[in-house]
Amino acid sequence: MPATFINKFTIEIKYFPPQLMIGLENIKEAWLLFDIKNPVELKTIIHQGNLYYRMPNSDKRISYRTLKKGLVKKKIVIPLPMQLLPF
Repeated sequence: MPATFINKFTIEIKYFPPQLMIGLENIKEAWLLFDIKNPVELKTIIHQGNLYYRMPNSDKRISYRTLKKGLVKKKIVIPLPMQLLPF
């Protein structure tokens, strides 16, 4: 299998603040990791010139500055389940 095919079905977390359980793949892609088998992607928004990540189904935002205070460089690879089409 080509490497590009494998990368579409994995998440590679590079930075991780343990107290918030949010993993950063890069500055635009953040994942909520309460359940490591089912990570939830956070929306990236810019609010008043600052970068924020919005929690799913809520109005809460976490700023990049808050995440940056407790970042630990850690490599975590999470395989995503392959969802096949029903036909």
